[in-house]
Amino acid sequence: MGWTRLLGSAVSSAPLPRAVVRHLLFAHQVGMGSRVLVVGCGHGELVHFFDELGMDAEGLDESPENVSWAAEHEPRSDFQLISFPAEQSLEHIGNDEPQNLIVVRHLTTYDGNLFCPSSFLATAKLLQHLRPNGWFTFVVHRDNSRRSECESHEVSCFARHLSFFPGTCRVSHFADCELSTIANDWLHLHRHYGEFLVASLRVPHVALSATEWQRLAIRAAESHVGCCCSWAAKHGGAGIQPTSLRRAA
Repeated sequence: MGWTRLLGSAVSSAPLPRAVVRHLLFAHQVGMGSRVLVVGCGHGELVHFFDELGMDAEGLDESPENVSWAAEHEPRSDFQLISFPAEQSLEHIGNDEPQNLIVVRHLTTYDGNLFCPSSFLATAKLLQHLRPNGWFTFVVHRDNSRRSECESHEVSCFARHLSFFPGTCRVSHFADCELSTIANDWLHLHRHYGEFLVASLRVPHVALSATEWQRLAIRAAESHVGCCCSWAAKHGGAGIQPTSLRRAA
C-alpha cells in the first residue's frame, strides 16, 4: 500500500494548491459551521485548515501512526482509524452526524479497479453520511510528466465511478504548481506536467437510506464487468465479488 498510487508525488502531508482549496470551499458551498470529513487525512493538515475556518472537521486514515500523530497535534478535531476492509469499517463515522462535504484523498480500495464491488461499496458507505445536497469529492494528483506511461487512473474513471450513483457529477482540473508560468518554466529549464483532479458528486436533495445507497452499489457492481482502465488492471484486483458484497452490505 502506498500513498503514491492515488496521489502521485503529492503525499497527504503536502498542502493543496490555493486554487484547489478555493474550489473545495466555494464550489462545494461549505463555510463556517459546515461539517467536513477528510478520508486519507494523513497528518491532518487539511482537517486543521477546515477547523481554522470554523468548520466541524474530522479525519479518517488507514495508518495508525497518522491517526495518532494527527490526534495529538490537532486535539480539537476527531480522527478515526479505518480498519480493513474499508468498505465494512466505514459504516459508522464519528458521531454519525451528516456531513456537508466528504473529501477523499486516499483509500486503498480506490488504488485498484474503481468498478470493483468493494470500491462501489466504500463509496456507498461514505455517501450515506452526507446531508441532502451534500458533496462527495475525490481530490487526486496526476503526474503527467511521463506521457508514454500510465501512472494512475484515467481522468474519466472517477467521473464514471460516481455516475453510478444519483446526483450531479462534475470534474475540475488544477495545475499542481501555481508558479507554473511560461517564464518560470523557461527560467528553471523544465515544465510542470502535474495536475490536481477534483471529481465531485452532489447527492440529491432527498435523503437516501444506508440500505438504498448500498443497493445502488450492488447494482453498479453487477452491471459493470472489467477494470476501469489499463492502470487499474495492472495494479489492482477485482475486489470482493457481488455475492460477498451483498453479505457485507
